[in-house]
Amino acid sequence: MQVQNVAAALLAMLMLAACGEDVPTQGAGDAESTGGDIDAQVAASGTGPVFLATGGTATTGAVAIAGSWTDTQRVHVEVAINNFSDLFGISGHLHYDPAVLQLTALQASAVPLGAAKNTSDYTPKAVAKESPTGRILLGGARFSNIPTPFDTPTGVAVTHEMWLVLEFSVLQKVSTSLAFDPNTLVVRNGAYTDVPTDWGKLQISWTAQGGTP
Repeated sequence: MQVQNVAAALLAMLMLAACGEDVPTQGAGDAESTGGDIDAQVAASGTGPVFLATGGTATTGAVAIAGSWTDTQRVHVEVAINNFSDLFGISGHLHYDPAVLQLTALQASAVPLGAAKNTSDYTPKAVAKESPTGRILLGGARFSNIPTPFDTPTGVAVTHEMWLVLEFSVLQKVSTSLAFDPNTLVVRNGAYTDVPTDWGKLQISWTAQGGTP
């Protein structure tokens, strides 16, 4: 019997097995305080990186990764969920190279919210955790507030929702990338079946290659 509680519990087990605990948002305050010297060196070196985003553009379900260079000389990354007609839960592991980038801030949003974000029938919950360094574990699912034995899973239409915002200090001015591990990706609809998803990737490069800025 595929009821809302069972489906939510199954997805939660996938999320928690990968991520360890339910953490709606997680900051990186300690890392923030250690990145000052590196930031100053990058600022003194001048130019910022070039960002090339690939994938994550499908009109029938996509996760896009975008990057920008902040006025505080840091790499700013946004991960967004786009164009799902029936999304119940989503999870995956986002990888980056900790020898090149140092995570200074991590802010995750509970997803999927969708068009019915103000309804009292469901509550979106999220997992966002870096473990180990260089791997960010992400998950989100809808949980019913009024479950009954006759309540079946219900997905939601998601046009555009921000899933994750990250900031990094630069340790080395070399080409690097942020991408999801394909072996960890789970996307389910209201029928709790797989949803084909276009997962994006972000390439970061510099006009002048070199060592530590």
